[in-house]
Formats: sequence, C-alpha cells, structure tokens
Amino acid sequence: MNICIYGAGVIGGILASAVERAGHKTSVIARGVHLDAIQRHGLIVRTKERSEETRPIAVADPAQLCVQDLVIVATKTPSLPDVAACISPLIGAHTLVAFAVNGIFWFYGDGLLSRGVTINTKRLDPNSMLHSSVTPERALGIVCISGGEIREPGIIEATRHDGRFIVGAAMKETSARASALIGGIRPVDINLEWSDDIRLEMWRKFLSVSGNFATCALTGGTIAQVQTTPGVRAIQLGLASEAYSIARAHGFDSLGFDIEKQRANPVLSNHKPSMLQDLEKGRVMEIDSAYLVLQDLARQACLSTPTLDIVAPLLELRARTAGCR
Repeated sequence: MNICIYGAGVIGGILASAVERAGHKTSVIARGVHLDAIQRHGLIVRTKERSEETRPIAVADPAQLCVQDLVIVATKTPSLPDVAACISPLIGAHTLVAFAVNGIFWFYGDGLLSRGVTINTKRLDPNSMLHSSVTPERALGIVCISGGEIREPGIIEATRHDGRFIVGAAMKETSARASALIGGIRPVDINLEWSDDIRLEMWRKFLSVSGNFATCALTGGTIAQVQTTPGVRAIQLGLASEAYSIARAHGFDSLGFDIEKQRANPVLSNHKPSMLQDLEKGRVMEIDSAYLVLQDLARQACLSTPTLDIVAPLLELRARTAGCR
C-alpha cells in the first residue's frame, strides 16, 4: 500500500515509523533541517523502552511522489491551506485523506445537523480549498492518543510506545471502503482503531485537553502545575465544561465527562502540551481549531462561554506578541 504522511512532526513521525515497519511503501512530506536529517540519517522514534530507525522516502514537494492509497495529513492546522494547495499530485480516484489534527476537524459540520440547523465551521476552511481539493467524501479524521517532542531534527521522543490512533470517516457513505483500507494497514507498535463516529471520539479527546492547551500556553506551566494551582485549575475546568456544553448541544451526550471527577483527580503529568511547545519554539499556534471555532459553535447554539471569551483573546494576544500568530 502507498501511504504518505504529510507533515513529519511528532504525530506524523510516529505514524510514519509504524507504517513503514509494517511493510508499506511509506513517504513523508517534511521541510527544513528536519527533512535534511530524515534524508541523511533516517527517521528515529524513541520511547523509554526502545529506539526505532526507519527510512521512508522524504521529500518537500508532493509532486515528487506518485498517487497514494492513503494520505495522512499531520501538519498543524494553520498549515492546512498550504496542504490544500499542494496535495493534488497525491490524490487519485480512490485516494483517502486522513487528518490528524488538534481540535475540531475542518469537515466537522459536513453532514451533521444540530437541532436541524447546519453547523458552520467555515473558519477552518475559509476559502473552501479543502472542500475543493480533498472533499468531505474522501476525508477521514484521526484522533491521536499519543504525543512527544522533536528533540532534534529527525529524532522524535514519543511519550509512549503503544499510542492509540482512532480513525473514522467524515461522511457515512465512505465508511465501508475506508474501514477496510485502515484495517489492512496493521501498523507496528501503535493501535490503529476504526470508529463509526469520529466526531464522538474527537469530543472525547478534546474534552481531556481543551483546558490544558490554553492554560499551559498562557502560564508556561506543565499540565501538573496547571492542574494543581487552584485559580488556574478553575479556568482549565471552566474551558472543558464549556466545550462539553457545546458537544451536548450537538447531540453528543455519551462522552463520559464528569466535571466533579475531573476536579477531584488532577492529572499529575510533567508533559507540556503541543500548544505550549509551539509557543516556546516560535511556531504558529493552533488557536482557531482549538478555541475560536468553539466560540463560533457556541454562538450558533446560543450558548454562553464566559471562560472561553476571556481566555481566547488573551491567547491570541500572547501568540501575536510571541510571533506565533
């Protein structure tokens, strides 16, 4: 199977390593010193348990590759317009395109009605380039239960060796073909799972991280520091609670979210979420897909979001002053 990973950061690198070691013809789209390191020395993914080196085809220009069976887009969401403009050489009549991104999927509103009202997520595809170049009919979403950091070019330190990657189709009519293709990948070390409702899985993941992204980015603290500092913890829980209200307004009630259990059980992790990592490294931050689109969805559902309405402009200003917006 021909599989291209578009964006070889932490998530893309983990996926590329797992797919390559499963025997598929694997390629990655990367850039800069990270691309140079992969071309010269291969891609190295380390965990506490072991280190794995693979040699995927690594290029900067998708036009250097052939049509793929599957493209996995693992770039940051601000890069999606560039992806939409360049992805066409990889797409044939039967190609599927999976998006492993933080926050809300660009196709979230396609085919989904909330109380009979169409959901507008145009902010995530303002010029409709993704709807034109990819189309929701061939789009998949990936919810990633994994993480890590790029310690140096070409070397990724993953937080776990057995990460979960949950895949599902944007549109129901794609599900049968897509689930068969995903089931045939059988990646090494990671768990690649199919879901009949990827939006449900998206909300489950998002509720667990939505409060941490902003509070860690604004304070510079780890997840443990945020969740054990009472005043900041209240903001973190407020963001998660407001996201839960939006999910429920869209009919997602079976999310297993319990604010009192969350309050009583802080996560004592010294991990820095990706939004804080982006800020510290001067990269563009994923504010639109994580927070501004939430405000859009809340307004459409006539919900108030007092915590989000304070945090979002603070986060935007923090990103602008750091050159990350």
